[in-house]
Amino acid sequence: MTRGDLVRAREAYEAARQMAESLDDTNGLIGALNDVGRVALAQGDGSLAVASHGRAVTLARQRGTSDLLIASLTALGTSEHHAGRMEDAEQHYQEALTLAQQQADQAAEATLRNNLGLVRQATGEVDQAAQLFRQAMALNQAMGNLESEASNHVNLGMLAEARHQYDVAEQEFQRALELDKAAEQRMEIAADLLRLGRVADRRGFPDRGLAYSERAYRSYLAQGDRPQAISALTQAVSCARKLGGDSEVARLETELRRVTSSHSDR
Repeated sequence: MTRGDLVRAREAYEAARQMAESLDDTNGLIGALNDVGRVALAQGDGSLAVASHGRAVTLARQRGTSDLLIASLTALGTSEHHAGRMEDAEQHYQEALTLAQQQADQAAEATLRNNLGLVRQATGEVDQAAQLFRQAMALNQAMGNLESEASNHVNLGMLAEARHQYDVAEQEFQRALELDKAAEQRMEIAADLLRLGRVADRRGFPDRGLAYSERAYRSYLAQGDRPQAISALTQAVSCARKLGGDSEVARLETELRRVTSSHSDR
């Protein structure tokens, strides 16, 4: 999963599921089903993801183990969210949130409040979404969870950007970048730079947009994510054109053609 080899990951998780079933290892089976569901979702197989997580929830209810039920409900809600089943996702997130609060599991509560915020955002309830993101952020700050706090800032920035509040969005993305740097989250750092380039350009500062976008491009390229590298470089070209520097535009366009050609040859 970490290397992006989803086919082999799915094979390994499916083998783990079969072994857990053969051994009547219910806890192991719940974990394997959730793993199968996660890789299926990453592959775009939403129906398998929902089915796998749904079975894990059923087994966790029967087992009566709160931590496994919270994890399974959360995973099921995520797969339903991606499938556009917002009411189902909210229902399962809310059930998991109640359990997390009963267990005083702050990490799970923070995740669930953030996820509920994403549901509210998707349904257009932006004020409630922002409130939930801030509640999740407060919990993550209390726990010192830098990576999750950065995600909360990103979500608040996305809300602000959708409202055309680009100055607020830039502040949120900048804070996310600082936290991701502290947590050494390289891929998230690249994503933060790409977002900062976009909002800087939208604020009317294509020079800053160009600088951020080029940094994002170099970061994605170094990490082997060529599709995102191409997106970042395309954004950089757009900013350079607005600045009117012919030589800079030519340099970036040449680089874009090279990287795009290299990616299509793979």
